[in-house]
Amino acid sequence: MHRRIAAGLIALTLAGGLSACTGGVTSYADLERDQADKDRLPASTIGAGSDDPFTIDADSTRLVAVQGDTEIFLASATEQGQSRICIIVFAETEPFRACGSGDRVSMSDSVNEYTVLSDAVVDTALDPAEDWTKISENVFTRPVQPTTSDTQ
Repeated sequence: MHRRIAAGLIALTLAGGLSACTGGVTSYADLERDQADKDRLPASTIGAGSDDPFTIDADSTRLVAVQGDTEIFLASATEQGQSRICIIVFAETEPFRACGSGDRVSMSDSVNEYTVLSDAVVDTALDPAEDWTKISENVFTRPVQPTTSDTQ
């Protein structure tokens, strides 16, 4: 599957629910298994540029889901010495990612919303009636919801 990344990686950091440090380590079941070749990102993805504030741990990347031509990865990262979780989506168009801390990181493209939930809240944070689909142990997706301006 085609996984090239453009130089201008779009960093949509819609990190909903960023929380203050709780003193504990936030865990993600998707990152617990051993890394396979399919889990590795292209080298150009690990630090998209000199102005990129995130340092992705290349050994932590995991391919957690494939939906059609879209590949969804999770990875551990650091930003100024602080631990982060990143969701990286390789879609037909330009790849994009979001990184954040806490129990929830969310992002969207023009088609889907993606939410990463830590193990601590994975069973309680989303309302099943809101059309969320679980695509891995920690990642959920749903179609982008139209805004009121989209329906007028």
